[in-house]
Amino acid sequence: MVCKETKSASEGSAPAADDGGEEKPKAKKNRCFTCRKKVGLTGFNCRCGNVFCGPHRYSDVHGCTFDYRADAAAKIKKENPVVVGEKVQKI
Repeated sequence: MVCKETKSASEGSAPAADDGGEEKPKAKKNRCFTCRKKVGLTGFNCRCGNVFCGPHRYSDVHGCTFDYRADAAAKIKKENPVVVGEKVQKI
């Protein structure tokens, strides 16, 4: 058990030293992507990955880049597989 504790302690300290200087802290998404207005808890997450305020929450208003048609087609294709019946042998 002593070996495991030593191993976990060394694993925990090694990644922290590597990531400390290279990674930037992730920015909080609390502003509308279109008008940069603060949205706080009332922000709407879009499928394109951005946060929007109330007036800009609809995809046609903020010029959404997400392809809803392809997503819906893939969803239908996944949920409704093609069913092929067995062929009947003729006598």
